[in-house]
Amino acid sequence: MLDLLIILGIAVYVAWSMGANNESMSILAGSGFVGTTMAAMLGAVMVLTGSLLLGHPVETTIAKGLIMLEITPMDVFIIMFPAATWLAVATFLGWPVSSTHSVVGAAIGLGLVKGGSSIINWGNLAVIMAAWVFSPLMGLFCAMLMVRLVGQVWRRSLHGLRDVTRIARKSAVLLLLCSCFTAFSRGANDVPNATAFLSTVYGDPLLIRFIGGVGMALGLMILGRRVIRTVGFNLTKLDPVAALSAQASVMLILLTGTLLGIPLSATHILIGAVTGVGLTRRVWVNIEKIREIMYAWVATFLITMLISAIIYSTIVF
Repeated sequence: MLDLLIILGIAVYVAWSMGANNESMSILAGSGFVGTTMAAMLGAVMVLTGSLLLGHPVETTIAKGLIMLEITPMDVFIIMFPAATWLAVATFLGWPVSSTHSVVGAAIGLGLVKGGSSIINWGNLAVIMAAWVFSPLMGLFCAMLMVRLVGQVWRRSLHGLRDVTRIARKSAVLLLLCSCFTAFSRGANDVPNATAFLSTVYGDPLLIRFIGGVGMALGLMILGRRVIRTVGFNLTKLDPVAALSAQASVMLILLTGTLLGIPLSATHILIGAVTGVGLTRRVWVNIEKIREIMYAWVATFLITMLISAIIYSTIVF
């Protein structure tokens, strides 16, 4: 019983860290339609809902598709602890890193030291890593296309200053809806990072996903505003129409990946989409900040893999 409480506490810690590092609502906040606090509160509700209703497909991929061994409670601890710790550090620094990178890296590190390369499902890992590489590019090109399509519709509807205000208001409302659906998909795609291995060991996945969803929601409300500001205000400046183009792209890609059971990084997609909109609209894009974020992505996978390997080696030997 004690080991379950400890591991469950760590899972909540992971979920809280993921929620705190959730930038799904950053475009909405950056557009100025709602404040950062309101964006975080809306995101928290949608993250919890997505965790409960659509978390199963990705949970199956992570729990059964990465390492081919029987997971023990100690294994769950070794995977969860470095992932949560690194996410907390990155959040404190304001880096929008990937919880998927963190958990997958920690799982691979454990698998390599515990059973060697033969127990790693390299095919599934290759698919996941390919998705990590191509998803920001998909976000970029999808956003560039969306900007042009939305821009054409916008121009055809303009007949005066009153129409400009009306379209901007409608774009802001659509942006709010797209942001909420993005947070919903983010909860479904992210919560397995905290719950997949725990559900494998202890069962009752719905209850565990609920606990994980609550942890993510609390993290987003308590500490998530720091990352929301980093992405929403420091990468580029978007009006409601441009912001809608970026957010719709993120929503479509992330929801599709979640339904297919692919653990994506919403951070990758969002950064790609924001960059695509900025380049298409020829507005300021903070290339140095994007480069810093990309370095953090790579570091996340390697650092959590190394930490989990060290923890297992220390405990066993």
